[in-house]
Amino acid sequence: MIRCRVAISLAATLAAMLAKIPLAQSREPDVYIQTNISAASIVEYNNRFVVEVTILASDIEQMFQKSGDERVGVDLSQPGEVEREIGKFVEKRVAMRNNNGSACASKVEQAGEDPKNDEGVLVVLSFECAGADAIYDVTKLLMTQGPRAWQVVTILRGDTKRQVMVNAENSSVGLSTAQ
Repeated sequence: MIRCRVAISLAATLAAMLAKIPLAQSREPDVYIQTNISAASIVEYNNRFVVEVTILASDIEQMFQKSGDERVGVDLSQPGEVEREIGKFVEKRVAMRNNNGSACASKVEQAGEDPKNDEGVLVVLSFECAGADAIYDVTKLLMTQGPRAWQVVTILRGDTKRQVMVNAENSSVGLSTAQ
């Protein structure tokens, strides 16, 4: 019964959040996302990586419903609480490791509706890593999203830009400058 109320409350809150986006301001998105396909953009700043993860809002809603036990007792009707929970949800499932395997410290910088894509949710994470050769790992997010989940990862390092497609079976990307 509680799980049902949480799911209904979540659906209503997400619908209200997405309804606030004026359609007149809609424009061509910079990142294309669709069901089961999310996107990530990774930019390096002196051993600090900023990762922008964009996911279809309906995919986030489904993942939230599957993992409702994580939010037992959380009142999603409070201002900003849905955004905070989305940020924590994605942060738990996206990791960055140093090349020796130790986890990089992470922080949610922003979470909520994507201002560039009226169908998306944007979560911006920052990672402090000891070295420049880090590994981006999105295994947990893709496994939560489902067996058909993919992510388009764009890596920007200086003047170099590279794109990689990952899925749950191959979900880590080395960010080494040599790659």
